[in-house]
Amino acid sequence: MLLHAGDHYRDAAHLARLLAVPVHAVVGNCDPRTDGPGEKLLAVEGVTILLTHGHLYDAHYSPLKLFYRARELQAGLVVYGHTHIPYDGECERIRLFNPGSVHHPRGGAGPGYGLLEIEGGRIVGGRLCALRA
Repeated sequence: MLLHAGDHYRDAAHLARLLAVPVHAVVGNCDPRTDGPGEKLLAVEGVTILLTHGHLYDAHYSPLKLFYRARELQAGLVVYGHTHIPYDGECERIRLFNPGSVHHPRGGAGPGYGLLEIEGGRIVGGRLCALRA
């Protein structure tokens, strides 16, 4: 499954056709709001995932509002973007995961993506991955 955390929302449909895997996407601050949802709540292998771009929760300044939104929705994982800076952290059993950006990385990070492995109601693996030229 591929999670697309916003900006260039329409790319998600192309990726779904190209990769032949389920793709879930949300709009980012660079997308027209009429393109798609600002957030999605997904249930994957017993883990509730909040997928959002992050701009609606001021992710540029702090992941705190994302944490509170996840707690409100009883999500165990937040996948977000917006900052274009990779981040993988946990607070009170809520994992916050930003894979960075494959196209426009920031903060000294190179282009990258993230991998998460969910099994039996738990996140059993996760890593931030750099793209190599």
